[in-house]
Formats: sequence, structure tokens, C-alpha cells
Amino acid sequence: MAKSRSIHILIICVSAAFLLSVASADGTQAQARHSTSVSTALGGGGSSYITGYHANFVNPANLMISDRNTRVSFGIIGGIHSSAGGSLVNIGVYNKHFTKGHAIDTHRALQISDEWFGSGADAASRAGFGVDLVPLGASYRRDDMAFSVAARARTLGRAGMSKGMFEMALTGLSSEVFGDPKKVDFSTELLGMWELSFGYAMEVWHNSRHNTPGSMRVFAGAAPKILLGMGYIKVGLESQLQVIGRDLESSVVHDFEYFILTTGNLTDDLTAYYEERRVRGNKDAVLDDYLDDDSFSDLGGVQGIGFGLDLGATFEWYMKDVALPVIGTGPQVLRASLAITDLGGINFNRKPGDFRARDTFLWEGLNVDFEYIEEEFDGDFSNYLDYVLEDSIGSDIYGNFAPRDVSNHRVGLTSMVHAGGSLTMARLTVMMDIGKGINNRGVNSRRLYTALGSEYRILKAMPLRIGMRMGGYSGINLSAGTGLDLRNFEFSIGFMTTPASSKGGMNLSAAWSGFVFRF
Repeated sequence: MAKSRSIHILIICVSAAFLLSVASADGTQAQARHSTSVSTALGGGGSSYITGYHANFVNPANLMISDRNTRVSFGIIGGIHSSAGGSLVNIGVYNKHFTKGHAIDTHRALQISDEWFGSGADAASRAGFGVDLVPLGASYRRDDMAFSVAARARTLGRAGMSKGMFEMALTGLSSEVFGDPKKVDFSTELLGMWELSFGYAMEVWHNSRHNTPGSMRVFAGAAPKILLGMGYIKVGLESQLQVIGRDLESSVVHDFEYFILTTGNLTDDLTAYYEERRVRGNKDAVLDDYLDDDSFSDLGGVQGIGFGLDLGATFEWYMKDVALPVIGTGPQVLRASLAITDLGGINFNRKPGDFRARDTFLWEGLNVDFEYIEEEFDGDFSNYLDYVLEDSIGSDIYGNFAPRDVSNHRVGLTSMVHAGGSLTMARLTVMMDIGKGINNRGVNSRRLYTALGSEYRILKAMPLRIGMRMGGYSGINLSAGTGLDLRNFEFSIGFMTTPASSKGGMNLSAAWSGFVFRF
């Protein structure tokens, strides 16, 4: 028995070391934390109390936790979660300035910018979203080990901009705002994938084989997963803008560099445009003519493959049995956990594209040639202006990208380290989580977050859940949820939102358990 347990522990450790080495070798990024209707309602934590097949993505060690003294759980449409927000989504500042009928002059635009982004000239804000769907999942628990399998579809997106880009959107090319050079940056990223996760957990230590007052146990778990990349695109602009002078006599200097990372049909279409206009010299080629529905028709097909891993450990202490007014009669159980989630990444190798441009745009006022306008544009000044802005400037300068040779796009998952604790006393449970992401992909954040939650069960069947989350990618969040949670069936919902977005930005999250059965 001891030898068998040692082999199990060795398998988990070797798997962890392998995935960690892969992650560190390529600078692995990561994804946002997996949430369920329970964790969403309880402030977004869950590392010490999410059980069943959802534990694969949160803390695989929790596969060993007994849920209502059942051994099997499976879900049909077994969980849907969506979340969106970030510091760029600032409803409080928007309502203050854009819903009161104020004229947005330069002075007010700069005031809005300071409130939205902060006082720093190089400040930036971002927003993100994530959608998770677990269509099928199942888990099986024995006394000494547990197994599970779960499929998860994920879509992650983010967008960010510099303070200068925001000010340009409000004021245009104002010399009062851009008299000194300012950063005008923008970035956006979209990632879609499927995950097929296989969980395994085991008991690694106990002081008693009986689940009685005073008994303590330690569980460890790992959930390796196959990653199927269904689509990826990333666009980034880094630039510096300066405007000298006023009106038509202004001089505009824009030093810029941008990149476009693509896969699939979109790569073919951008390459075809580049070859037609830049290689063959056809100045009449227009990018819009090369982008159509077919450019994105292959989204949803497999464009890359990779591997990932979730790891965790949980300590459980059955302290005593309690009998208290309102709280009821039942066990008092303390749990503490530590987990590392979303290690690994995807190699997108189906027609990867990398298009880049670097140039300086210098505009020294608009030189209007009315004779040329009459001859070439039948005297229509608006058509002439469209030609100058879209063709001469848009295509010849900003559209002057060139492809680079690239074999694949390595897209890392957004790994996160999180720890938590929970105390259950019959019908009442209180819990806390802390965590930190490695990067800012989707709704993941490098900022430390703290989640607090409490659950009380009415007649042991209807949970009332409330929570609060601080830090992360938005301001302070409040959450709540309820549903039907019987021994053999669960159907619950959870919501989270930011009551005041002026400090840290907005968040809106919702989750539904789907139909979960336990036996």
C-alpha cells in the first residue's frame, strides 16, 4: 500500500515538474480563473470548496471532498460562466460626464481623461471578457482516490489603450493636447479554445481512517488537459503623436509601429492583399476587398494544439459536531488549500501570420488642389478627402505592412496561484480566497485579489450565498446567488457586479450550474 501511494505521488510530481518547465521555458501566460455558480455567488473564490468535476479547473485535490456523502457526479450543460469588465469600463466616470448634457471641450476632455486613467501621462487602461462552458463533466470518488473528466469551451478577449489614445478620441488632433509628444497605443487579443481535462486526486496523509471528530486528512490532485485552439488574433499599436500649430496649418508627426498576429484564412487574405499592392504594385488594391466572411469562416476548426495542467492540495479537519440555534446540527469542518491553475499553452500552427509595419507619418497641412479635384473627382471635395485619408494615408502609410516568416504562435495560458480556506458549521459556511494572476489576458490580472463569501442553507436544500471580491481587474465587487441544491441534484445561479466603478473599473459576472446530478 505504501509503495502504491509513493508511485501515485511520484506521477503527480513528475507531471507538475514537466509542465512547469514547459511554462517557464516559453514565458507562459495564462487564463482567467474558472468560476461556477457557487464561486461566483461567493465572491469568486473556490480553491477550498469547489468539488466534483469543476475541481479539475480550480483545485483537483477537491475531487476527494465528499459532497453530500455521494461518490458520483455528472453534469449536462454542466456549467456556464461569463465575466466582463476592467478599468477601461468605468461607468461611474461615464455617467458623470456624458449623461448630464455637458459640452465636451478640451478642458473637460482632459479632466475626464485624468479621472478615467489617472494623472500619469503614460497611463493605460484595459478591459477584458471571458466565457466558459462545461457541456459535459463527470467525477467518481473512492475512499483513497478520485477520478474525473470534463470538457470546457473558453473564449477570452481583452482590449487596452493608452491615455493618449483616449484623449485623441475625445479631442481629435488638438495641438493643445498633443503639443508635446504623447503615447497613442492600442492593443486587442481574442483567443478561443476547447479543453479536455482528466483529473486524479488521492489521499496522501491521514491521522484516522474514520471521518469522525478530530480526524484530519491531506489530499493532492493533478488534472492534465489537452488544449485545442479554435482561433487566435492579436493586434497591437505602439506610437507617439505630436501636433504643432493649429487648424489646416498644423503639422502632425506620428511615429508608429504595429503588428497583426493571425491564423487560418485571415492570414491568406492579408497575404494576398500585401502581394497585390506591394509586390505587384497595384495601387488600386483595397484591403476591404480582401476581407469578407470567408476570412473568418474557419474559426471553430482546430488551428492549434497544446497541453495544460492544474494542480492542487487540500487539508481537511473534521473538528467536531455542532448543534446551534439557526445554524442547525452537523459537522464543523475546516479546510485549507493551495492551487496552481492553467499551466501550459497552445501552438497555433495552421497558417500562422505575423504582419508588421513601422513608419513615421508627417502631415504639414492639407494642400487643396481644386483643379485636380475638378478633373479627377468631378469637383466633389468629400470624395477627394476620402481618397486622401483612406487611400493615400490609410493604404500607402498605415496600410504598408509586410509579413514575417513564422512557424507558429505560442499562446500561453494565464496561470494563477491561489489559496483559500473555508469553515463549515452545519448549514453555515464562511470562506476566503486570495490569488494572483501571471498576466492580464482576458479577465485575468496581475493584481492580487481577495474573495470573501458566506453560505447559509434553508432546510438544507436552498442555499443563500453572498460574497465580496476586492482587487483583481476591477473595483470592489458584490455577489449573490441561490438555487436548489439537493443531495442528488443541483440547479443554481450566481451574479457579481461592481456597485461603484469609478475606483478600479467595472465588472459584471453571471453563472449557471446547468443540470448537475450526484449519487
